[in-house]
Amino acid sequence: MDDREILGDVPLGRLNGYCVLVVDDDEEIRTFLTTLMTDEGAAALQAADGDEALATAVRAKPDLITLDLSMPGRDGIETFCDLRQNPATEEVPVCIITGHPEFRKVIYDRPVTPPEGFIEKPCDPDHVVKTIQRILGLAKRKRARATNEATTS
Repeated sequence: MDDREILGDVPLGRLNGYCVLVVDDDEEIRTFLTTLMTDEGAAALQAADGDEALATAVRAKPDLITLDLSMPGRDGIETFCDLRQNPATEEVPVCIITGHPEFRKVIYDRPVTPPEGFIEKPCDPDHVVKTIQRILGLAKRKRARATNEATTS
């Protein structure tokens, strides 16, 4: 029996099977993004600040992190750099979602691997999902390539 038989005419979400960590200090935006992720079939985790994001990312090992840059305490820029420098999270794709497009240059000028995506708020739900799909697809191909290289060496 396949998924279509179990679910009837309900299509699988575009993010089915993935886990996304949504990081934003604004509860409304966190709820919006979390709902969007779950409506598209992803398991969604939430963090309201940088410290919570780091702890959750290490513990849960999500497939992708959406990250706001402007947060109190440990801001998104510091959190992003910490994620990239931690061996447990350095390979997790990050999509920056921010209302401060001027931060784009700041985040890309850091001495760490740049984020895999950048979306400006306010954001269109379909654009968010398509961007995340693209990032996850690229990450999947990168992992497959690394696995293939490891087995042929």
